[in-house]
Amino acid sequence: MATHPAPNVWEVQGKHIDLPVRVENASIAGAAWRPPRSAVDAQLEPYGLRSAGRRGKGLAMLLCVVYPEEFVLGGYDEVGIGVYAAPMSGTAPGGSGLFVLELPVTGAFTREAGREIWGLPKWLMSSTAEIGGSRSTMVMIDGGAPVMDATICTGGIPLPLVPSGGRTWARAEDGPFAGRLLHGKTSMRFRGLRLGRGRGTTITWGDHRMADRARALGMDSRPFATFSAERLSASFGESHVVDG
Repeated sequence: MATHPAPNVWEVQGKHIDLPVRVENASIAGAAWRPPRSAVDAQLEPYGLRSAGRRGKGLAMLLCVVYPEEFVLGGYDEVGIGVYAAPMSGTAPGGSGLFVLELPVTGAFTREAGREIWGLPKWLMSSTAEIGGSRSTMVMIDGGAPVMDATICTGGIPLPLVPSGGRTWARAEDGPFAGRLLHGKTSMRFRGLRLGRGRGTTITWGDHRMADRARALGMDSRPFATFSAERLSASFGESHVVDG
């Protein structure tokens, strides 16, 4: 189990980790959908959150990331399904942010670190990926069973530098924050960012729990937006408990 000897300091498998952790030169591709707000609420209800959407629509996202070997958490692939969420009570701290429902990864170390430090639902998968440019692919397998085969297409003209970031939510399943609701912040910079409207994007989901989540959120249809970036820089800081 990871230990937390001081604020912004963690030990995972004997390795010292200072927060925030920073990554340079990752690559990312993703897509976005507008499912019914009720569909997002159904996914969030077990975690004590609700959709942050408006006018009857929520926001669901697929994120495919390849991290470089020099990253403190190691080099690995990652696939995330997230929805924009808000606390049930309008008076709770934190506001709206991305809640990650599924986050399979290809590295055992980042699985443990992600679950214990940030409460993220990381689990192990295998994958093949080519991310960046106007056409990105990610094929994801769990124990030999196909989960996802995605081709994400974007426009051809990259933007030079685009800053981004925002709030995050997580409900820790294990580790020192098991059962607690966590709130955090991330900052990101995209270089070579390409945008698209879903044309040419195809995503095939298999027979798997993660695939069932995706279909329940309408992620087996054409997305309304896609993006990719050949270089992603990001910073991940400490998460904070917001409930008892």
